[in-house]
Amino acid sequence: MNLLVFEDEAWRNFKQLTYIRPVYRIFTTNGPLIKNILKNFRDVKVYTYAREYLGRIENERDPSVKFNSIPEHDEEALLINGLARRPELVASLAEKTGGREFILLAEGRFLAARLRGERVAEVEKPADILERLASLIGVVETLEAPAESIYHYPWEVLDGQRLSAPRLEGELQLDNRVAVLGDPASMSIPASCEVEPFTVIDTRRGPVILGERVKIESGTKLIGPCVIGEDSIVYGGRVGPHLYTGPVCRISAEIEYAIMYGYSNKHHYGYIGHSIIGEWVNIAAGTTTSNLKTTYGEIKVILDGRVIHTGRQFLGSVIGDHVRTMIDTSIMTGKLVGPFNVLSGVVAKNIPPFTGINFNREMYELELEAELRVMERMMKRRGLKPSENYLELISHLYELTRPERKDQLGHRTDHP
Repeated sequence: MNLLVFEDEAWRNFKQLTYIRPVYRIFTTNGPLIKNILKNFRDVKVYTYAREYLGRIENERDPSVKFNSIPEHDEEALLINGLARRPELVASLAEKTGGREFILLAEGRFLAARLRGERVAEVEKPADILERLASLIGVVETLEAPAESIYHYPWEVLDGQRLSAPRLEGELQLDNRVAVLGDPASMSIPASCEVEPFTVIDTRRGPVILGERVKIESGTKLIGPCVIGEDSIVYGGRVGPHLYTGPVCRISAEIEYAIMYGYSNKHHYGYIGHSIIGEWVNIAAGTTTSNLKTTYGEIKVILDGRVIHTGRQFLGSVIGDHVRTMIDTSIMTGKLVGPFNVLSGVVAKNIPPFTGINFNREMYELELEAELRVMERMMKRRGLKPSENYLELISHLYELTRPERKDQLGHRTDHP
């Protein structure tokens, strides 16, 4: 059977994170969405469909997956939205319907479908899939899933499912000066890790899971649920609960209820809470995200000119890839920060991509060549180098987002 993973127009709601990746590569508390989707389906040929400009970098990220390609002939095709929140429910429905065709909607959006292979024989881009599914409403059995079966906005990915600590073949024997609060069985610490004396590991609220070769320095309190990605370093402070990081992160001070993509740094003091931090972000000393209004009221988000009621009392920021903050930057509640930004002062507005903030707190356009040089320097510090495909992607993104910057240049960042 062919498995077609596609994105719909809701990618725009996540654009701070999805300008550089398809929606199915969004990082959640349970890892990348694509990983969660694929683990629910066996013996399938995988095809992915997203914006065309992501094609080369997607082929580089995973050459085994066919991107925006016409599927090979097969009797059946299972289609699933890359923003599916509970792909296991789609897998269960596919099993229970016993081969029947169906289309599954969630609040009017296409969540999934099972169709005869001939119905998707010529699709090769997301719009083709959406048009084909729309044409089959009323022809194929149409079912309705709960609204929470699909992601609508980025802050929803902070609401993770319950974690359990995986059992390892070789686990680290902790120094007897490491304090464990709660059940030690709720820890998962590979033998390749290093946990220094005078660390506190608290599993009373949930498991603490470390990736390979993680180092935890003295003076750290790790509070579960918490997942620290491989090759990361925690330098001290109160870390967690509900912190989930990718690989090669640098972490310290106070951070909780947050997702941090790989290769990002928060080495210094300052508070990050109820926030999403993209890849290759550098958070300077004293940077703080506000996650609670002084009125204790609902946090609303401005998204493409629309006021979105989040229904949340706690919400920090969504910060895209390759953002750098200056010291003592303050980011107000519910702010959306695009990729490639230099932030300073009080950030009380959403910030478009490739935007800097001067000492008068006015926004200005960053130079592409300068940003590419900074990116190369940062990646070099981790022993990496951007590929030609990645450089081409960033250059394309600079032109793509130019209109988004145009109306903001010269405006102050601390005036709502």
